[in-house]
Parts: sequence; C-alpha cells; structure tokens
Amino acid sequence: MTLTEIRAALDSRGLRPLKQLGQNFLHDQNLAKWMTERAMEGLKPGAIVVEIGPGLGALTESFLKHDLHLIALEKDRGLCVFLRERFQAEIARGCFDLREGDALDMLPKLGVVPDVICGNLPYYISTPLLMECLRLPETPAQLFFLMQKEVGQRLASPPGGKTYGSLSVLVQAGYEVAMVKTLPGSVFYPPPEVESIVVQLTPLARPLVQPEERERFAAVVQRGFSQRRKKLSNLLPTQDARRAEHLTPTEWVELWRLVEAHG
Repeated sequence: MTLTEIRAALDSRGLRPLKQLGQNFLHDQNLAKWMTERAMEGLKPGAIVVEIGPGLGALTESFLKHDLHLIALEKDRGLCVFLRERFQAEIARGCFDLREGDALDMLPKLGVVPDVICGNLPYYISTPLLMECLRLPETPAQLFFLMQKEVGQRLASPPGGKTYGSLSVLVQAGYEVAMVKTLPGSVFYPPPEVESIVVQLTPLARPLVQPEERERFAAVVQRGFSQRRKKLSNLLPTQDARRAEHLTPTEWVELWRLVEAHG
C-alpha cells in the first residue's frame, strides 16, 4: 500500500496509528518486497512463516505472493478487521491464518514449528518478543526483524561496549547476528524520530546452549548484568572479579556451567 492508500484505509475505518502500540506502518512497497524475499532465501515451498504485528499488511502482501503458509499475530482489533477484509481470499484458501491477540501470549502456543519468524517490531516490546523467540523449544530457521536501530545494535554488540548486555549474550549464544539494512523514518507512517534496522538472526550450527538450557542460562546472565558496576563475584557464586560486560558469550556459558555445578 502507498502512503496515500494507508491514510485512506485508516480514515475510512476511523483508525489511527496507536502510539501505545508503537504503530509505524511500513509503506515502501519495494522495501517490503526485498525484505520478504531476503527472509525466504533457501526456504522450501510450503514453508511456515510467522509474522508479528502485520499492521496494514505491507509485508503480509509480499509474503502471500509466495508458496507458503503465513500465520500473522495482531493485537489491534481494528487492524484485524481490515486484514480479514483485505486478505479474505487468502484466508479462504487456507494459506493465511490471522490470529488476534498479544504475540507474547501466542508465540508459545503456535502449535507449529515456524521456518521464519519476522515482523516490524515496536520498540516497547522488541526485547520481550525476542526473549520469547529464544524460549521456543524448537529453533526456527531464522528470525528476521525490522526494529529500532538502537535495539539491533545491542544484539550485535561486542563485549566491553556500552550497548553490550544480557540480550547481546543470550542472542549471540544461539544466533549469528547480521545487521542487514538501515532504514530512515521516511519509509514509515507516521515516521518515527529514530532510524530503524533490518536484523537477520541465523541459528549457529553449534549453539552454545541447548533450547532446554536457555531459561537457566538466561537467569544467570540477567542476574550478572543486574548491576553493571559491580563485579560478578558480588552478584554470583563465583570468584570471577570481572564485570558482566567484559565476558564473551562463550565465557558466560563457561561461568554458568560452573555456577550450576556448584549449586
């Protein structure tokens, strides 16, 4: 949909972008096409794609031009009504499953193992949604998100940096992080005041922790980062005198295993 069409669609239904839901609708059609094709590279026909927060359907439309099964999770009831009208033919064919509700609640109950989880993530919920993706018992082939640049930089941050934190460690312990493309606010309606970035997370061939270990590992990492200025020996049962931001993901896994071994 073009910017004019987005405004008309919202106005005709008495809808408006909700700031509390972080709604900034993508209107660059070429960008939507590029993103969906990049997200689907290497996938077989019939792949299962989960889209978080489809909004007015920019990515949805591009995805549905491919041979796949798309599950979209949308919280805004008014947008759900619009999406059901816009994609009624695809819903009738069974290739598009629109589920209304909070993605944080629905992700653990998908009932399928997605090949890709993607979406334009609102800033306020980016970190919780990423954590839910990391908790999934079976790892998707990839995670492909459009998010605020600041959050994307945290995912890829190296040890010692100001943006390196628990989320950096938890993501890098299981995924290779690629910062694919930086986007200006002008490709969204309304335009956000900050830049956004496309981030691709590809599972490591040999993840540092297994899916069933992630919760326990996360608890130790988050405790270690709970007070950044304190030494780890003041926060965890360890003799390590370094601070949390100085350990690599591999060193964090080694520390976690020592902590578990000593109860």
